[in-house]
Amino acid sequence: MIDFHSHIIYDIDDGSKSIEESLEMIENAKQEGSKYICATSHYMVGSYEPEREVYIEKLKSLREKVDGIEIAEGLEVYMEPSLPSLYKKEKIWGINKGKYMLIEFPMREVPKYSKDILYEMTVLNVTPIIAHPERNSRLRNDIKLLEEFIEEGYLLQMNASSLVGFHGDEVKTFAETLVKRNMIHMVGSDGHNVKRRNTNIKEGVLRIKELNPELYSWIKENQHNIFNGEDVQPLEIKEEVIKKKGLFSFLRGK
Repeated sequence: MIDFHSHIIYDIDDGSKSIEESLEMIENAKQEGSKYICATSHYMVGSYEPEREVYIEKLKSLREKVDGIEIAEGLEVYMEPSLPSLYKKEKIWGINKGKYMLIEFPMREVPKYSKDILYEMTVLNVTPIIAHPERNSRLRNDIKLLEEFIEEGYLLQMNASSLVGFHGDEVKTFAETLVKRNMIHMVGSDGHNVKRRNTNIKEGVLRIKELNPELYSWIKENQHNIFNGEDVQPLEIKEEVIKKKGLFSFLRGK
């Protein structure tokens, strides 16, 4: 399995604080069954703006010390109006030096300019991947917006931890809904450290297999295409099934 979202590059954002911690996180990823892990450090204007040279140097130092797992380049880019300009200046880059870019919204909103910026990125031959939409309260209350993103050709990345309740019942329930409706295209650990937010992925991936075997197979078959920057054709979004209570269930107080 490919872990498409992690913060294993040390001392560059709010993830790993040392090379020793990074190596522990990578070893844990191997134990979890990840064969590839994308080192998607934060890029947030005004907070975390890693220079590519520094990023590559630290990535290289990790690659030299590990085997049995491939560490790929990447960033988790925070949504803001200057993304097209930053990309043209080569300040931000995609996963594995390809066209797919992990983009994060604020946790409680989707800025009004987001649709325009995402479209501008596609004009630059970037395919946006929306990071952990299940954790965004605006998106949880407006699943139609996620449907629109998928229809525009964007992909959605889910945190494996969301499916096992790490972020609470509300996030877990919404994550399950997205899985059941084929509205997830890849999985990540979003690993930040060796304590509460490690590079765990196995349990969440197994949960996808339980909830939607067809989607699980699609992810396994297409994850390397995404990793290698190739086009993919997502599964059709399933209609939401709303269970209706019968008359007798109300009479029984159910």
